[in-house]
Amino acid sequence: MPIPHTYRVIGKIGAGNSGEIYKAYQINLGKYVVLKKIKTEIKDFLNNRAEVDVLKNLRHSCLPQVLDFFEADGDVYTVMDFIPGNSFKDYLDSGTVFEEKSVIIWAKQIAATLGYLHSQKPPIIHSDLKPGNIMLTPEGNICLIDFNISATLDGDTAWVTGYTNGYAAPEQIEALHYNQNELDHSLWKTIDARADIYSLGATLYHIMTGRKPKPDENGNVSDIRLTGIKINDIFAHIIMKCLEPDPNRRYQSAEELLNDLKNIQTKDKRYKDLCAKQHMAYVLVAGLMIGSAALTISGYFKRDVGKQKNYESYVRQEAQCISSGDYQNFETYYEKATDLIPDRLDAYYQKALALNKQQQYGDSIDFINKVILSNDAILKSGSSLNDIYYLLGNSYERMENYENAAECYKKAIDIKPDNSAYYRDYAIAMAYTGNMEEAEKALETARENGLDSIDIDYVEGEISYNNGDYSGAKDIFADCIQKTDDDYLRMRAYIMECKCIDGQDDGVSGSDEKIQILEKARKELPKEYNIGILEQLAQTYSDLGNDTSDMSYYQEAAKVFEQIQSQGMGTYDTDYNLSVLYQNMQQYDQEETVLNQMLEKYGDNYKTYKALAYLEVAKQSQADNEGRDYTKFQEYYLKAKELYQSQPDNNANDMEMDNLQDLYEQAVANGWLSAS
Repeated sequence: MPIPHTYRVIGKIGAGNSGEIYKAYQINLGKYVVLKKIKTEIKDFLNNRAEVDVLKNLRHSCLPQVLDFFEADGDVYTVMDFIPGNSFKDYLDSGTVFEEKSVIIWAKQIAATLGYLHSQKPPIIHSDLKPGNIMLTPEGNICLIDFNISATLDGDTAWVTGYTNGYAAPEQIEALHYNQNELDHSLWKTIDARADIYSLGATLYHIMTGRKPKPDENGNVSDIRLTGIKINDIFAHIIMKCLEPDPNRRYQSAEELLNDLKNIQTKDKRYKDLCAKQHMAYVLVAGLMIGSAALTISGYFKRDVGKQKNYESYVRQEAQCISSGDYQNFETYYEKATDLIPDRLDAYYQKALALNKQQQYGDSIDFINKVILSNDAILKSGSSLNDIYYLLGNSYERMENYENAAECYKKAIDIKPDNSAYYRDYAIAMAYTGNMEEAEKALETARENGLDSIDIDYVEGEISYNNGDYSGAKDIFADCIQKTDDDYLRMRAYIMECKCIDGQDDGVSGSDEKIQILEKARKELPKEYNIGILEQLAQTYSDLGNDTSDMSYYQEAAKVFEQIQSQGMGTYDTDYNLSVLYQNMQQYDQEETVLNQMLEKYGDNYKTYKALAYLEVAKQSQADNEGRDYTKFQEYYLKAKELYQSQPDNNANDMEMDNLQDLYEQAVANGWLSAS
């Protein structure tokens, strides 16, 4: 039988080691879900309904709820909650640098979740833990996805049907190689909970260093303390113990690992004692030096007046370039300013702001942390860092990393406690982390500091939204839009009003209402504040086109993407989405133009050549069999394949490439191409 009519499949969103993954809309429940088609070799073991019920009965805040299982056309599907947010892989790919404090919190959440899975009867082994399978939710918590159903099928161990290089334990890799050559499934090798502990260690290693661990020929990973990052010695020891190639030398349970994570501060006391002693010695020495420093300090702060004026002129030019979107000339003024006075904050702040305005939030975060906050000369210059921390918090907030955002806003408040806007955004970030008490407290302080009443209303709307009161929050945001003259606040209110609609109704009627709101915002807001509006509008039009098959929605989405391009805010994804829309509308000439322009702007990318290959298939399908010429298709396919295979870790599980190979083989079989 086919997939039940209660599920409307939106499209494939990936593939894990245990099956293909689709996003779908569950009509009866009125919400998005994930359908996971289970691999054949795993499906063969699914003969006990009690084992299925083990997964359905899972209840944990860091796991998606398993809603159902069903069979369709000979395949077995599991239905789970759709988890909003971004994976740690998304953040790592964008260059995000995580603070150790946050990573330790997430490590404890993951260890606790693994402990819950491993404690089930029978135990559940995740078996594919990696950054791509750990979501960071809008509330700032983790959620483990894509755990392995086969793990419930053999007592305390799990069948091995796949692994991911860089994260899989040595025994998991060995087991898979053995199992691939063993036809008798009863003889297959298995793994236990300690394989998950290794994968968690590898994941933490990647999150802390920005790169996957690379075991040597003996399976040993280079000590994380040798990578040059700043890391707590006890936390480093915990990560390296997880990465022991011999499972008997690792933590033997997630509970044991969690206990060590919880006691990092206690175990690290001797380091704190040493730091306290060093601080006391520093105070004594500093006291002796005050007298001599007073005699010479004026010499260190004399500046040439002309030099200062030139510097300030360059910084003003930077600001003007940001306002006009002229980021090419911005770089010229940035280099002139920093060459002239390399230890002054102003020019660096403008650079971080420029990255933020271009929506390169990960790059802005990286620049602030590595170039500004790690520069002793800037830190010692006496410049106030409140604006830097506020900008850093905003970049984290845009990436929905609300915990780090709140921490940065708090630092800005500590430096300048009379800025009510800092309290406003701190309150919003705390609301998204789920700490409503702290959010209300910050809002009250903002009131005391004279925060505008409309700003206060906006924050109350954010708090209502995070409490699930979508209708009440929507009314508040609509009222803010009517009352405020602040374009930035209006932009945020428009976006939040649409998020409230998503919470109430994610169907076609909700999309129609969102379009009315976003089109109004598109007309009213100035260019520097409309990019987020345009992106949401284009996505909403595109979604309606997919839901209704009405080409006019695709046409409207294309117009919006073209506007984004014309404003100089286009990215690779903007152009790629535009090319997809043109193909949906069968406007092949426009699609080909966009794709060729992408090759010129962004260079070789397998996705671009993949799209060109699919374009050729569409064009040739319109011709008679005798008149078809697949020469260009072959050229584009082979180039896409070459680029795709050259980066297997980055391009894993792209099913469209598999489909492209099938089309190529069909063309050869039909005599339209000769095999190469």
